Amino acid sequence: MSTRSTRATLGVAAVVSALALAACSSTGSTAPSTTASPGGNSSATVSSGADVAAAKTLIAPYTGQPSKFPIDTPLVKKPTGKRIAYLDCGTPICGLFYQLAKPPMQALGMTLTSIKAGLAADSVAAAFDTVVQDKYDGVFVPAIPPALWKRGLEQLQAAKIPVVTSGVIGADPAAVPVQQVGTQETTRSGQVLAAQVVATHGDQTNVVFYYTPELDFTNLLKDAFVAEMSTLCPNCKVRTAKIPVGTFGTTAPSLIVGDLQANPDTKTAVFGIGEQTPGLPAAMKTAGLSIESIINSPDPANLEGIQKGDFTLGFGLDLPVVAWTIADSLARLTTGEPAAPGAIADIPPEQFLAKSDLPGDVSQGWTGYPDFASRFQALWVSAS
Repeated sequence: MSTRSTRATLGVAAVVSALALAACSSTGSTAPSTTASPGGNSSATVSSGADVAAAKTLIAPYTGQPSKFPIDTPLVKKPTGKRIAYLDCGTPICGLFYQLAKPPMQALGMTLTSIKAGLAADSVAAAFDTVVQDKYDGVFVPAIPPALWKRGLEQLQAAKIPVVTSGVIGADPAAVPVQQVGTQETTRSGQVLAAQVVATHGDQTNVVFYYTPELDFTNLLKDAFVAEMSTLCPNCKVRTAKIPVGTFGTTAPSLIVGDLQANPDTKTAVFGIGEQTPGLPAAMKTAGLSIESIINSPDPANLEGIQKGDFTLGFGLDLPVVAWTIADSLARLTTGEPAAPGAIADIPPEQFLAKSDLPGDVSQGWTGYPDFASRFQALWVSAS
């Protein structure tokens, strides 16, 4: 899935409640389409050979603590007075990131201005034209598919205006060196989610991965998950199943229940996005079903569900640290300094979150580093 200064408000709603793209509707009685992975023949007996040791090694940085804080490079030059354009895609996640990014921009002496871009080709093009014409010093693009702003990126490159992104899959790293929650992080998350399942169940793994084809990042997650399963446990049972975005909040629970009833041997369900799950605990209870469940990037409602025992685990993503990393990167890039290595590597803090990891109020979401603001400010204080 949050305004902030310190721990303050973390509105970490669904990391991509985002894409209000047109969706395929399905009736509640229709099961989602499923596909068996190369190693997931559901009629075959599971063979031995799971590399549980490798799986445990892969999940260790994310178990019991957040992965490491991404930025440790002091800022050299203050970006005071730099003007940053925020290309608002018009979805809730874009509104969230604007609120998350304002405090660090202000702390750095930069001004953040929101420009409506939407998700239509003509409105995106007009927004980029505005950025170039008004001579902004830097640009933050969240959740807008790069195909919609190819020409805009070329204009910005020609004008030597740096761009950073969040939630964008497939942007050219040569032109956009900092891509938070991009291809690198999404691929890694798919691999780590697969490792978690194998580390828990070994040769007995029988898992379904639910993805939403209209959301590019869940497709990439799914592909990375299946590929890592093939590496760690080539004979384990693995399926993938589609949950169209148009079923979120309506028929998704009945689709998932129907799929699990049709595949009663499934032991674990992995959800590519928490928005697939509203209403699912009640539907599962009504159907008399119980299954291990793991949610990627859980939102506050998912976190509360983990606390109550409705879900087993979440793979938490630290959105406030992502937003401050973006501000840090623009501070550097707009003054001619290279972005910090941790920002380029796209390694935001993440953690597997069980009930025991969530003892307090989760209504504002999760951060692995409640002191993130002071951590960044310590890196900025000596800049001149």
